[in-house]
Amino acid sequence: MSEAIRESVGADELLDALSEYATKAGASPRVGKTLGGWNCRIHIQATDHDAAFTLVISGGKPATPTAGMSGAADLVVRGHSFDLAEIFWGDANPVSNYMQGAIRTQGRAEDVMRLDAMAMFVFLGQ
Repeated sequence: MSEAIRESVGADELLDALSEYATKAGASPRVGKTLGGWNCRIHIQATDHDAAFTLVISGGKPATPTAGMSGAADLVVRGHSFDLAEIFWGDANPVSNYMQGAIRTQGRAEDVMRLDAMAMFVFLGQ
């Protein structure tokens, strides 16, 4: 399906979805136990409009995401706003989106694997 005719999610709604995602990840005992030593600055960019956000992970705990790209990113995540929102809301399997190429990452493989683990724990409600 062409991005030109796909449903888009606005920047405010995408930030709300990312904030909800960060809250769920921060409350997850499994995320805290598995990713406790992870520190990473993530830039998240929608490819269908200019929405961009920064999510900082410190000691495995995500901070409240902010609009815009602040600081130097350790990891960049790009995708159509609807695909990103589906992951943040827990409505889509993040691994499936990565495998299909709907979401693209740029950064160290270790950070990508940790982000994948965090996303799966949130998706599975763990």
